[in-house]
Amino acid sequence: MDFEGEDGRRRTFDFADCELPGWHKDLAAAVAARIGPGGGLRTAASAVAMWSPLRRFLRALACMDDAPQSPGEARVEHAVFFADSVAATMQPVYALRIVEHVVAVLRLMPPAGRVPHDVVEVLRVRASAVPHVPGYSDGELRRLVSAARADVKALRERIVEGRSVLAGPGGTLEAEDLRTVAAGGRLARLGETSATARMLFPVRADLPAMLVLLAAVTARNIETIKELPAKHRVVGNKAVEVRLTKRRRGSAQWHQTVLWEIGEPGQELRQPGGLYLLLHDLMAPSRALADDPRWFWSYCRARHGNPHGSPFRGSMTAGIEMTAWAAAHDLTDDVGARLTVSFNRLRTSVEARRTRQMGGHLPSAARSNTVPVLFRNYLRDDPATVEWAHEVMADALADAERSALDVHRRRTERAGEPAVVAEAARPLPGATDGAWSGCRDVDHHPVTGTTCRASFLACFHCGNCLITPDHLPRLMALLEAMEERRRRMDEEAWWRRYGPAYAAIRHEVLARFTPEQVRHAAAAAPEHDAGLDLVEDPWQHP
Repeated sequence: MDFEGEDGRRRTFDFADCELPGWHKDLAAAVAARIGPGGGLRTAASAVAMWSPLRRFLRALACMDDAPQSPGEARVEHAVFFADSVAATMQPVYALRIVEHVVAVLRLMPPAGRVPHDVVEVLRVRASAVPHVPGYSDGELRRLVSAARADVKALRERIVEGRSVLAGPGGTLEAEDLRTVAAGGRLARLGETSATARMLFPVRADLPAMLVLLAAVTARNIETIKELPAKHRVVGNKAVEVRLTKRRRGSAQWHQTVLWEIGEPGQELRQPGGLYLLLHDLMAPSRALADDPRWFWSYCRARHGNPHGSPFRGSMTAGIEMTAWAAAHDLTDDVGARLTVSFNRLRTSVEARRTRQMGGHLPSAARSNTVPVLFRNYLRDDPATVEWAHEVMADALADAERSALDVHRRRTERAGEPAVVAEAARPLPGATDGAWSGCRDVDHHPVTGTTCRASFLACFHCGNCLITPDHLPRLMALLEAMEERRRRMDEEAWWRRYGPAYAAIRHEVLARFTPEQVRHAAAAAPEHDAGLDLVEDPWQHP
């Protein structure tokens, strides 16, 4: 079957060379649905990424003694054999992706030739276990992007210098060589052509830094970066409008028009629009000599028969030497090992960094993805994001507790501070015992001078309140009851209702007792404190 993707690339998929002919017709129908106009794979790279695992699936089944000759003959043991054979030959993340592609095709097979449900389920469970790849730490990300930015800056300076020589007065051998190469010609020696071309065009060694920096600054996945178009529109010298190929899984979601900010002069290496225009200009002379100038990417490969063009025109896997580039810059991770450049990790890091900059507000941070996708695919399992979220929550809880403590202290300014007698074995004479504390004068409230009608929770902000070691077990049970309510209530409502008393107990009361007294009281606390139910006014439960 012939395929033409949304990215303009074409491929042909032929089952004639595949094993198990009895599968071909039904699989062909499923593949057609998967890569067709309404399918989920509408670029050449995504279609090829599906085709290779499918062929591997048929080869694996054909190797078995009881190879299923048709889809209906497939059994669970066949699925397990395939999944295990893939897992034995590559890293888990890649093995599981292969299984995932096969499952997606098997689900689309026509009813008359469908693989049994339990077979597909075995593979589906395997595919759902794809491990999360964490992003880079802040230090690793900073070193990676700084190296790329330095290289792109050097590339700009190199080409600007070459253009200056080219535009200067002629007569020198260097200027004549530049003119020859700029027009698409070659010099007598290949090495001289390559060296001269570097003064006017980006070369293959420049691509890693350009890809890394553009992926980091635009926060787009590497496939979208590789498929950038040369066509664009500058909007009021403030932004550049570009139509992207999004490579979404699903129909009618393959293109998106974006506006990238250009930024102020001198910020080209930090703003997405400015960087796009800078790289577009640096590659423009090479693009003018290419067979197809529609592609954003174009570089000079002097040893090639067609020396100018996009490395990604024919295939997204152009073999860019990312490992060699990282080694040349001596990039290391936080423990000193060689840093592996992964565009998936880079994308996760950039998404996490922007989310932090937005204060964790996901609707503001989600640009190229929906909020659920942003959280599930990039943030949920990223260690740096989880640690940051814990810090934010800890800071927020500390702020809430400080605010509750301020409320408590403002109330004690009017009603007086509770009396905490840490050494007394029993309530002092004349005190009336309450739910969690004693009261020295229940008939005369410090503020009203009348009989007290306040909630027992208000006792912790009153000068008549008396707390002794005998009250500690009940206080510990009260704290536990409050925490239990907290799990069932809105956080803001909980702090408003219980926060002042909770903060007063933790910071003003327990601090007067020794750690040993508090530990002993916690061990002696009743399992359930029903008192909190009785002091609600009215008796309403959250």
